[in-house]
Amino acid sequence: MKPAPITLNPQKAPAPARPAPPPVPAEQALLALPSPGLPPVDFELGPLADLLAASRPEREGLNAAGRFLDGLAQGKVPEEELLPERREELARSLQYYLDRRLLPASHRLGQYSAEDGGARVKVRLLSKEGESRGELYLSRLEGRWYVSDLQAGFLQLGEPRPRRQGKFIPAEVQ
Repeated sequence: MKPAPITLNPQKAPAPARPAPPPVPAEQALLALPSPGLPPVDFELGPLADLLAASRPEREGLNAAGRFLDGLAQGKVPEEELLPERREELARSLQYYLDRRLLPASHRLGQYSAEDGGARVKVRLLSKEGESRGELYLSRLEGRWYVSDLQAGFLQLGEPRPRRQGKFIPAEVQ
């Protein structure tokens, strides 16, 4: 029995033609135009930090803030994220609250404001019971961002948060 011959250039049948797409209404065509993205908005903080649109230094600062707050959520003070000259003082102050289990389960980072040699980020700390708003201060030292201070009401993390009465309307956020 002889094997079938192998052809190197087989002729394929042409693919069937696709039907033309239906016409697009003008309203849908407008949605396809490029536009700036809108960052998520928080009830208390307003617009949240946008890591995609941020500059490199801003992203680095926001990442340092996030690592720091993630460490607090795990119940430890991430000392490597604290500014070396304030490390001992800040660690001792934060440990007071962590020892009392007043720690955030999660956080939200708000607007980033660059300042002379540093930055400031609005934060919202959330626990199972309560929440607190404040500001986290960053300093840049030898090309690296460090947390230089956190001003937030940790005692509020242990208090029940009030239920919201109204609907969230982004235009009303301050």
